[in-house]
Order: sequence, then structure tokens, then C-alpha cells
Amino acid sequence: MTRLRSLVSGIGIAILVSTSTYAADGFTDCDDCPEMITIPSGKAILGTEPWAANRKGGDGPIREVTIAYTLSVAKTETTRAQYRAFIEATGYQTPNEPGREGCNIWTFDRVLGFVRDHNWDAPGFDQREDHPAICISGVDAEAYAAWLAETTGKPYRLLSSTEFEYATRAGTRGPWFWGSSNADACTFANIADSTFRRLYDYAPVFACDDAQERTAPVGSYKPNPWGLHDMLGNAWEWTADCVHSAMNKVPTDGSTWRGEDDGDCTKRVPRGGSWASGTDWVRAAAQAADGALYHSQLLGFRVALTVDE
Repeated sequence: MTRLRSLVSGIGIAILVSTSTYAADGFTDCDDCPEMITIPSGKAILGTEPWAANRKGGDGPIREVTIAYTLSVAKTETTRAQYRAFIEATGYQTPNEPGREGCNIWTFDRVLGFVRDHNWDAPGFDQREDHPAICISGVDAEAYAAWLAETTGKPYRLLSSTEFEYATRAGTRGPWFWGSSNADACTFANIADSTFRRLYDYAPVFACDDAQERTAPVGSYKPNPWGLHDMLGNAWEWTADCVHSAMNKVPTDGSTWRGEDDGDCTKRVPRGGSWASGTDWVRAAAQAADGALYHSQLLGFRVALTVDE
């Protein structure tokens, strides 16, 4: 893959930036398994500068990370069909927080509420089987990954938050892997845009139209330079990381950040933003914090695999 060296303006750190689309063959380990893409190992600069637009505390400081192992990432978010295979094989029963049974819904003026009858199979709006599974909690996502690992004999898991940003950026810098233009977002992501604004009265929307009111079939938009779809937008995606109040000790080797350094593992870290997220949250560095048993129309996931060579 052709690469060039450049400097992050103002901080003098050399980084590697992709100048062409990475070509990798996908693979699957079973009929119902997600298609996986093996991404390049290497170094990257994560986080945001203190002056960056829309910067939030969870973005973390500018830091160099190294992915020294071979990492495969699901090409798309886990679909309803893939999640259904897990449910049918295991009879898995979704645990809920007391008093928060069902799935949290998003209404016109952002009034939120849990509806007991809403779940991944009935999220409150129509979905096809190739849409991302939503109304999924972090615990649900981990249960799916554990089942996939047991089924295939391979160590499937959720991505760490660091791995997720590394894979999202795909050798790029800035808020979005597609470049610096707000108006280009709808070519690459299903986000809060002009279609969203006709239905919902919140979020700083992107200046484009992705033609989707809510979730879209996975892979509907152009991938990032490493061939991964929907790393930004469509559904927030759970990572394996627990929530930390300070980001000064975030791992730089790709490892999962759990209970060490005062991590709160009753909460987990979603990444990537969703169909209802605007320019403030749909950014490569942005990470949220939600209860591990929280279910929402905005939340799904994808899996990862460390490949033995």
C-alpha cells in the first residue's frame, strides 16, 4: 500500500497516512459468521488536539499507538440475521437493568423512554435482516462474541476502544476518514442529516442527505480506506473497554482497558456514532459511556479477531 509521511500540524509528530485503498480479501469462519477483514498492523496517532472542534473529554490526548499483532475486524456491523443465528442456537435471554426493561427509543424532540416490548427483533421501526442488530447491550454483544468463539474455535471478541479508533482512521487523521468536508459524510456514513432533520429536532446535522430515516442495510455506504463499512454512523458500536474518568493512562498497545486505573465496568464504551448522531459525535476520536446493560435504538456492535500467524 502506498504511504507517505506527514506531520500533525503544530505538534511535530510523524504519522503514516494511507494514500490508496488497502486491498484485503475477506474471510468467514462459518455460514452465519461475519465477514472479516485483516487490517494492516502499524502505528497511528489517536485522540484530538485540545483546540479541535467538538472535542470531548473521552477523545483522549494525542497519543501514538502501536498495533503489533495481526488484527481482523468485521467488515460490517453485526446484522440482525447474524444475531438471530446466535439467539436461535443458544436461546439467549437478554438481561436488563431493573426498571429499564425493553429498549430506549428516540422521539422527535429527544424525549427518551424505555418501551418494554421493544428489543433487537422489534426495535420500534422496520428493519430488514441485513440491517445492523440494535437494541443490543454491551453484555449482549459480549455474549454473541463468546458464542462465535465457541462455535468457530477462534478467539472472537469485541474490539478495544483503541483498536476501534485505529481501524476507523485507517491511516488518516482529522475527524473523519473521508477527509475534512462535512458535506461528504453521506457518501460514507448514515448519520444525522437533512433526512434526519425532517423527523427529529435535535443534533447538529451534516450538510448532506444520506436518504435514510433510521438504520440502513450494512455496507450501504462507501468503506474506509481499509475496506470497513459503517465505522462511523448507522449504529453506535460497543467496545470491550470499561469507562474511565481520566484518559491519561489509556493503553497504547491496542489492549482492552477494563477495571484497572479505576475503570467502571458497570459501564462500557461505544464508538462511531449512529444514524441519529451529528457532527459533534460522528468523529473518529469520539467515544461515549453507557451502562453495560443499556439497550437503545442507536446501539449495535461488530466483532474482532486476533489472527495467529
